[in-house]
Amino acid sequence: MLGVVVYRLTFHPLAKYPGPFLGRFTDWYSVIRSATGDRHIHFLELHKKYGPFVRFGPNRISVNTAEGLSKIYGIKANTQKSTYYHVFNDVFKGDSSLTTIDHDLHTIKKRVVSSALSDSSVRAMEDIVLRNIRKFVQHLGESPSIHFTEEEGWSSPKNMTDWADYLSFDIMGDICFSGSFQMLDKPDHRYILDVLPKGVNGLNMSGWMPGILRLKIGNLLFASLNEAMKRYEAFANQQSSRRLAMDSNLETADVYSHLLAANQNCMKEGNKVLFTPEDLVGESSLLITGGSDTTATAISTTFFYLLHNPETYEKLKKEVRPRFMALEEIRGGAVLTSCRWLRACIDEAMRMSPGVPGLLPREALAPGVEIAGHVFTPGVDLGVAHYAIHHNEDFYPDSFAYRPQRWLVEAYEGETVEEAKHRVQLAQSAFCPFSIGPRGCVGKGLAMKELMITIARVIWLYDMRLAPGEEHRGGGGREKGYGRHRDSEFQLKDMFVSKTDGPLVQFRKR
Repeated sequence: MLGVVVYRLTFHPLAKYPGPFLGRFTDWYSVIRSATGDRHIHFLELHKKYGPFVRFGPNRISVNTAEGLSKIYGIKANTQKSTYYHVFNDVFKGDSSLTTIDHDLHTIKKRVVSSALSDSSVRAMEDIVLRNIRKFVQHLGESPSIHFTEEEGWSSPKNMTDWADYLSFDIMGDICFSGSFQMLDKPDHRYILDVLPKGVNGLNMSGWMPGILRLKIGNLLFASLNEAMKRYEAFANQQSSRRLAMDSNLETADVYSHLLAANQNCMKEGNKVLFTPEDLVGESSLLITGGSDTTATAISTTFFYLLHNPETYEKLKKEVRPRFMALEEIRGGAVLTSCRWLRACIDEAMRMSPGVPGLLPREALAPGVEIAGHVFTPGVDLGVAHYAIHHNEDFYPDSFAYRPQRWLVEAYEGETVEEAKHRVQLAQSAFCPFSIGPRGCVGKGLAMKELMITIARVIWLYDMRLAPGEEHRGGGGREKGYGRHRDSEFQLKDMFVSKTDGPLVQFRKR
């Protein structure tokens, strides 16, 4: 054991790269950091201390540059998913399009899922999305508690983390499985909102050291996370089984329809099915996570920053309200797309508090990956931590300030148009809330449509305010320690996906 430690610290090919002492010789470092929920903050601090290349595991490097982002994840990246993702397949006993390492299998499976979430498919699903958004918007204005006394028409306070979760999960239930989870209306399935991030973080921690699962170490060290993983797996199984039992003649094809159709095509051609029953469960579990939790985080994050930046909020009202004569006019299309300030507000919120704040590991393939003159040999795990690069001052000056204007080619005072274009291009080069490249989020189009319509409808219909006495809910504070000390920053707990709380908001029809 001592010999392994000495080798990793002195003779290993990555020994020259700086990083935390423990992380340079054991992956227990990543397991421990993942357990704290502060891993995203730590990555940022490591890069501030050590520079653009940080060794955070014996065979792992975190890169904090736009070039690194492109060469690790981009279309021409000479990488594949890391063995970290084996744990997802081990737990669900099947490959999914999001976790399979095999390049050819990923290409085939992603083609099926991408077809299910293509622009034309998303347009066909818009009525389903709108049905859920209408319900969400209606609930925001309600005051259901008999203990709450209305003040000048204001609603009861709503925790936007909770309500955004209800909305996003109900939409994904409809779109993936032709059946809403009905979280907006009743609490039956709301337990999954606590189970999912814990379960995913259990997988995340095990991914860094698969022996945690194989040797049952997780049962001893992380009992609650292990139990959450089991409940998460059971929920995915339940949804998959429910959908398989449904009539195949649906008015609007859901994502599952595309998976089953791909299997039928394979059988017609005499080939084995593309998605085994286990694969269908794995696909379900990741669709639930990727399509619900990250979108919900973006919704609550945007409301937090709007209400903590009054001038930005006022400007958004002036953009959205005159463009639409009625609430039902707010749907996908050219008019909504023309709301550039709305899009900038959402992008800036996702930059500051991304739905996946950590790092998605990729393995270098032969003959290696070169980044800024640094050559990483085959087998080395590389990655870019989203929160860290989104707060890299080289790309986002004054990175902890909420400035939607940084995404618009509208020259700042003393800035030429060419300088403004360069500024926006630089910001876009490091922006990765949905990751990038062939392994990026296939549901980005659906997510952006949901975000734009939801926020525009709320802004059009209601005035908003932070609930009196709860103005700091969701923000940081000095008592929370360094890295969480900014009261104007929406706080994330890094559980692979982001776990948040707040803001607590009241609504009043204008």
